[in-house]
Amino acid sequence: MNVLLLNPNRFRTPPAPPIGLEVLAGHVAQDGHSVRVLDLCFSDDMYADIDRAAETFRPDLAGITIRNIDSVLYENNEFYLEEIGQLVMHFRNKYGIPVIVGGAALSADPAGILEYLGADHAIAGPAEGVITEVLSSLQKGQSVPRLIRGFYKPYSRSLRCTAGIDYPVYTREGGIPGFETHKGCSSSCVYCLEADAPVAFKNPEDIVREITWFTKKGYNHFHLCDPEFNEDLDHALSFCTALKQSGMNILWTLYMKPGNYNQKLFRLMRETGVYLITLTVDSFKKCPLYWDDIEKIIFNAKTNGIKISVDFLTGFPYEDEELLKWCLDFFRRLQPDRVNINTYIRLYKALTITRIISKDPSLASCLKGNTDDDALIHPVFFNRIDNDKLRQYIGDDPIFRIDGAEKGVNYTRS
Repeated sequence: MNVLLLNPNRFRTPPAPPIGLEVLAGHVAQDGHSVRVLDLCFSDDMYADIDRAAETFRPDLAGITIRNIDSVLYENNEFYLEEIGQLVMHFRNKYGIPVIVGGAALSADPAGILEYLGADHAIAGPAEGVITEVLSSLQKGQSVPRLIRGFYKPYSRSLRCTAGIDYPVYTREGGIPGFETHKGCSSSCVYCLEADAPVAFKNPEDIVREITWFTKKGYNHFHLCDPEFNEDLDHALSFCTALKQSGMNILWTLYMKPGNYNQKLFRLMRETGVYLITLTVDSFKKCPLYWDDIEKIIFNAKTNGIKISVDFLTGFPYEDEELLKWCLDFFRRLQPDRVNINTYIRLYKALTITRIISKDPSLASCLKGNTDDDALIHPVFFNRIDNDKLRQYIGDDPIFRIDGAEKGVNYTRS
């Protein structure tokens, strides 16, 4: 089969290379299919580029990755699914080929997003574990479920195919290559779509080989694409040890969560080129040990000369403003390099926080956005502390930033 894989993500502050699509392309090619990646991130005319690819490559199937439903931020929100739905219809109406959608965004509501887009099939979860069977069944004319559950086999080798991804343009525009050490997350954060997702680790030596390939192409700045690097302390230590033994001289940035750390991990991160940690923090029903871990992680990062930013989500149901003031004083005392504060909680159908809010009619007045959309595909937010009030609390303290007030991500601001 001729398989055309599309990246429609045109967010460019900074642009993010479609790593999942690279991996999927590698697996499709290994199965003997002809595959082409069409990256529309920098396209001036998406439909002209699609038609050109379709006329020269003549695909039997199109796969479209969806990184995000929307920009997640309340102010100046950008909704992406409408444009992606138009791309799906373009393929179906003009070329009469089946369209499969996948990507991280599907976890919000796999069936709902599939129906909204009008695609033939959707793969929810890592597609590399099921794509062989899906393509084989389609090629034979066999029945394939509309909604397919993907998976990743632990320690299986990653097969990245970067053909079609213009990394020089990405880096020139501020993007950087990425890599993963695992998939999934064992944490149960009530606001997160990755909560309780099955965890599967990658072989540290295979990850180092991926990074080596990029360094030989002249790239030495990387972003870790794990939900949180320290999902498992032993695996994080094993990867850092393998990276150190490789002798590569790189810079990389990562996300961490409170817990699963020791002094050795911070030392190895420093020795292997980690220059920035983003620590994910929220205020929802936390015990004292949680805040103790945050304090120790910030201390260890600063002791090892690693910058640390905090992404802080607060303003949950039943919290009062005294808690917010306590948290702000807590961060003022610890002095991380930056604290990005968000008080607008994006609601999705699959989230625990959505179920909590929906059960209490008294919270309805705190809903913002497209509140008529019961499916929550269009952006709906829970907010108790608006940005004007938040500004009053943070004052002119330079460590605090309101999330969404400026474009970019932590590694572009450091």
